[in-house]
Amino acid sequence: MLPSLQIGGYVVEGLLGPGGVTETYLARLPEDAAKASGQLFALKRLRQDRIPEAAFAEVAQRFVAAGRRLADFHRPGFGKVLDVSADPSATFIVTEYVAGHDLARLLDMSRAEGRTGADPGLAGLIGAEIARLLQMGHAAKPSLTHLGLAPQNVIVTDEGEVVLLDAGIAAASRSLTEQPAERWWFVAPELVGAAVPGGRLAVAADLYSLGALLYFLVAGQSPGQATLAGPVGGPVSPPELPAVPPKLNAALRSLLTPRPEDRPESAAALVDRLSGGVDSVRKRQRRIAEGLRKAEKEAREAAARARETGASPPIKVPLPADSLAEDALSRAIPGLGRRRNRWRVWAAAAFAGVGVAAAIVSLALSGASRPGRANPARVEPPTGDRRPTAVQADREASVAESDEEAPSRERVLSHLAGHLVAETVPPGATVWVDGVVRGTTFADIVVGPGSHRVVLTLPSHRMFRDIVDTSRGAIIRRNLVPVPPPGRGSGFVRVECQTVGKFPILIDDEETGLLCPSLRVPTTVGKHMVGIYLPGARRVVSVDITVEAGARPALAKFSK
Repeated sequence: MLPSLQIGGYVVEGLLGPGGVTETYLARLPEDAAKASGQLFALKRLRQDRIPEAAFAEVAQRFVAAGRRLADFHRPGFGKVLDVSADPSATFIVTEYVAGHDLARLLDMSRAEGRTGADPGLAGLIGAEIARLLQMGHAAKPSLTHLGLAPQNVIVTDEGEVVLLDAGIAAASRSLTEQPAERWWFVAPELVGAAVPGGRLAVAADLYSLGALLYFLVAGQSPGQATLAGPVGGPVSPPELPAVPPKLNAALRSLLTPRPEDRPESAAALVDRLSGGVDSVRKRQRRIAEGLRKAEKEAREAAARARETGASPPIKVPLPADSLAEDALSRAIPGLGRRRNRWRVWAAAAFAGVGVAAAIVSLALSGASRPGRANPARVEPPTGDRRPTAVQADREASVAESDEEAPSRERVLSHLAGHLVAETVPPGATVWVDGVVRGTTFADIVVGPGSHRVVLTLPSHRMFRDIVDTSRGAIIRRNLVPVPPPGRGSGFVRVECQTVGKFPILIDDEETGLLCPSLRVPTTVGKHMVGIYLPGARRVVSVDITVEAGARPALAKFSK
C-alpha cells in the first residue's frame, strides 16, 4: 500500500514544485484519491518552518489575502483558486490543476536539436497571449497585477492556451521572506528589496517580467545573466539577439529598459507587436499548439537517438559562475552597496544572474569556512550502460568554481580518523554510506578508516555522489543543487517500489527530485524511460513505458 499524506482535507499525490517559503503539490479530494479519474488540484502550502517566527503572522495574512483576491477574479487564462486556508498549521491556496508545459520545460524541449532557445515566432505568440492576459488583469476593477511572473507559473496547454498561475501570490510575501534565487531573475530591478507597488509602477513591473520571460525563451538565459556577461557600468538592457526578428528585438528593448517610465504604457499595445500579424486568440492558440507539438516531437527524437548511441541526452545549460565581488554587483545594480540587509544582498545577486547566489546564502548563514586540508571531491563514475545525467550536471554546475571562490561548496576536510561529517544546505539530506542509510544531515558518523562511497539524497534536489577517504576523517560540506519540478504534461507516470522515500526517480535520464514511490509524476505523452537509482548497487534500474493522455497514469513498477 502506497503511503498517503493529507493537508487540510486534501490527499497529496506528488510534488509539483519546490519554492522558497512555499511548496506546491498535486492533490485530490479523499473520495477521488483511490481512483484514476476525478478532479486534480494544485495545493500551494506556506512553509512555516522556512519563515522567521516573528514574520510568519504577517506573511500568512498577505498570502491568504492574495489567494482570496485571486479567488474573486474569474477570468479565462488565469489559474482558478478554489479554496484558501488561513489555518496557521496548514496555510494553503488550492488552484485547479492545469495540464501542460511551463516555459522552463518548453525551453528544455526547444534545445533538443542543439538550439540555444525556442523558436522566436513561437515565443512571440506566447508573449502576445501573456500580454493579453496581463491587460485583462490590469484593466479589471479592482485591477490585478501579477508581480511574480516566472517560467514556472506560465503554462502552455496542448491546445495552445496560455494560463497564468499564482497572480499576486509571490509578491505578497516577497519583501518579508527569502525567495528562491531564480525568481529574482524575472523581477523588475526597481522591485529588488522594495515593497509591493501599485498603479503605473505595478503595470510597468509586469511588463518588465514579460520581457524577461521572452528573452529567457529565445536566448536561453535571463536578461540579468546576459547583462553581466558583457561590460558593466550601470543598469543596461541586455544585448540584442541577432537571430531574432527586428520587431521582437524592439519589443524586448522597450520592455527591458531599466527605467519604469520608459516601458510601454500598457500591455494592450504589445499584443499586435508580438503576435507577428496573427490577429485572433483562436489563431494564435492554434499556432502555439502546432509549435508545441513540433518541439515535443524533436525532444522525443533527440532522447531516442541518445539512448540508441549510448550518449547522454541534452543537459540544461548551467548558469555562469560570475565573480561574487560586491563591486561587480554594485555596478550592475546601483545602490547594492547600501543594502546591508542579508536577504536583500542575496536577492540583488540573484537578480543580477549570478549563478552562484546559493553560495552567498551559505556564506551569510555559516560564516567563514573551517580550517583544514582541502581535497577536490571525486565524482563516482557511473556503472552500467546508462549514465544518469545527474552526475554530469553536478560536475558542470561546479566546474567553474574554485575553493577560494566558493568556500562553502563541495569540500572534503581533515577531521577525526574514521569519522565522516556531512553538512548540506538545505539540511535534512539522507546520508548513504556504502549503500546503507546512516542518518540525515547534519550527521557525524563513525564509518572507520578507508574509502567509502557516499550518496546524499534530498527531495527536490540533485543527488550528490562521492568516494571519500576517512583515514584521517572527512567533512563533506555541500550546497545541494535544486532540481526543477517535472515538466507538466497531459500524461502521468506512477512509480512503485518496495521501499518508501529512499530511491531517486529519473525520467529519460533526468532526475525528477522525487523519491520512490510517487503516485503521479506529470510528464509528456509518448515513450519514456523511467528509472530509480540504487545507492547500494551504484546503478540505475529502469523500464520503458508509454504514457497516454488523460488522468490514468502509466505504471513503472520496481521490485526493489
